[in-house]
Amino acid sequence: MTHNLRPDDRSPEYWRRMASDEEAAAALPEPSLQDPVAVGQMFCNALGQYRHFQVALRRIVTPESVAAWGDFSDAANFLASIPDAGYGSMAQRAVGADDVAYFKVLSGVTDSYQVLDEQIVQAAGIVTLAWRPEFGEWRVHAMGSNYVVPEQVPH
Repeated sequence: MTHNLRPDDRSPEYWRRMASDEEAAAALPEPSLQDPVAVGQMFCNALGQYRHFQVALRRIVTPESVAAWGDFSDAANFLASIPDAGYGSMAQRAVGADDVAYFKVLSGVTDSYQVLDEQIVQAAGIVTLAWRPEFGEWRVHAMGSNYVVPEQVPH
């Protein structure tokens, strides 16, 4: 009997291939403020030492959100609360607003892997980014457990 399972109902061996850390690192984008994945990764990595990277963190967030971030300790604590955090390798564009993107922070990532097939992945955290044409860069606008709708993102 054949079953038509949704992609998220299939066991992982059907939609992912395990990869070495070196292979995963080679697949990551080069640091660039023109790539929402790279900006999301830079932001999350800087949160690991947020006291040291205050200037860099303030530089890659939207001007409208700088005051709301405070000293970035809340964002750093949120990220630290996600067990075995890992990052998605693609940014999802908002429906109807290509200048808003979502970078996923995943929970329970203990090994590197490549997604082979379309797969619904539950994110533990969402970094909302906005393309800012006046800077020619992607900027982080928000981070949390929910998506921020494009109407609430300055872009």
